[in-house]
Amino acid sequence: MDETSGRPFGVYPMLYAFWRPDGSLDEAAMARQVEHVVEAGADGVAVLGLVTESHRIDARERLDIAALTARLLAGRAPLSVTVTGETVAEQRAFAGDARAAGADWLIFQPPLRRPLDEAALIAFFAEIAEGFDCPIGIQNNPEHLANAFDADGLLRLHREVPAITIAKAEGPVVNAEPLIAATAGTLASFGGHGGIEHTRLLRAGADGLIPAPDCLPLQVKIQRLWERGTPEARAEAEAIEAALLPLIVFMNRSIDVLLTYGRQFMARRLGLAETFERFGPPATAFGRAETDRLYQALIETEARFLPGAA
Repeated sequence: MDETSGRPFGVYPMLYAFWRPDGSLDEAAMARQVEHVVEAGADGVAVLGLVTESHRIDARERLDIAALTARLLAGRAPLSVTVTGETVAEQRAFAGDARAAGADWLIFQPPLRRPLDEAALIAFFAEIAEGFDCPIGIQNNPEHLANAFDADGLLRLHREVPAITIAKAEGPVVNAEPLIAATAGTLASFGGHGGIEHTRLLRAGADGLIPAPDCLPLQVKIQRLWERGTPEARAEAEAIEAALLPLIVFMNRSIDVLLTYGRQFMARRLGLAETFERFGPPATAFGRAETDRLYQALIETEARFLPGAA
């Protein structure tokens, strides 16, 4: 978060939810995850996106995750909380509770089950955005959400609802670039989809990335190298990205793949003995073998590009 402008930037990993066998939140595992992302140098932390399985849990559990994460962070990094709900009242109520629990800024998600046309979607976000005393944004994910804007629609939203100053724009970079170019200086833009186009997004002028934390230390390094701005630094950033792409593509083929295999991948990174699938399909033997191969490749990439990495 820029201390002068209050504008968020950089890499904000979206945390996984870790569950115990009885379906309750594994607070010890969540604590390990928070420490990992802080030690990796993340610019902030995000919760309650699709990676946190917010679409599968109720409002009480979502708020518990947000409040726990805020307590674990203890002010060491800004906290972004994604807000879901089918109605304006539902989202505004949860957003107020999230702010009270420690959220520094909010991302509002469009309704998941109620189709809206563009005009209705703009009106929905305009009503939600009114009156909050923190930066607010929206999640726009045409590949995974039923309601989404095209690039022109996002521009119209930005013009009609100036309180929205952040966009998590998760479509192809060629669709996000016109929005970034047209709103430079007034709208902070973040990519998603695991960082599959991280350097292209930065070249287009995006402010950062909201990925799963699978390869976070290297994605933080990509961000820092790009900010350095020299041809040599940016070439190294692109080389790191190229090495990460097999892992990112594997994890982002579907939400179920990301949640089943990504959570197991992250559990291994955190040194957890095991993790549990509360909602999704179990891992297959082939999937576990592929994840093992990708894990070993990541360790080798970190050894190459991160000084002191094991």
